Amino acid sequence: MKLVTAAASPFARKVRVLIIELGLQEAVTLQDPGVVTPVSNNAMLNAINPLGMLPALELDNGDCLYDSPVICEYLNHIADGSLFPSAPIRRFQALGLQALGDGILDLSVALRYETALRPQALRWQEWIDHQNEKIERGLDALESRCERFEPSPLIGEFTVACALGYRDFRFTDSDWRPGRPALTQWFNQIMQRPSLASTIPE
Repeated sequence: MKLVTAAASPFARKVRVLIIELGLQEAVTLQDPGVVTPVSNNAMLNAINPLGMLPALELDNGDCLYDSPVICEYLNHIADGSLFPSAPIRRFQALGLQALGDGILDLSVALRYETALRPQALRWQEWIDHQNEKIERGLDALESRCERFEPSPLIGEFTVACALGYRDFRFTDSDWRPGRPALTQWFNQIMQRPSLASTIPE
């Protein structure tokens, strides 16, 4: 299998973390497509994912999977993993936490594009402020829930770790830690896992 990925993509990082957690390093080849931006076309990526978005997984039979929740569940399936619980209550708790982490990532990536790529004269400050408010509410929700996180991380916990890591990577002037001591302690602990420590973007 071939994973089209980029070191800076938090969604691709989530997949790379699961590859390590599931022991699939020998089964998946990582391929960097080169420059991918919201206003450019990348022929290699578009051939695998018509939406032109990372990550994308090309299977050995030529089929392609996207986006990260689908890829992650597929990898868990073929590895006979336990990162997506089968029991309904735990499963939907894990999926719900994944959705919250992915939502924070969606908002953060959109903000990154708005503030780093859009010409300054075209930036919409009211929209920026509103997205930041959503992110803050999401982070507060994580703080209130993190004491109930699974001791052995599932897809939800890994997604949250990647979301917090992306905040550290791209929003260095907006530290998420103040006022969130429980989430900070949890993040420090989960970052000791080799899968997360080895995939920190530079």
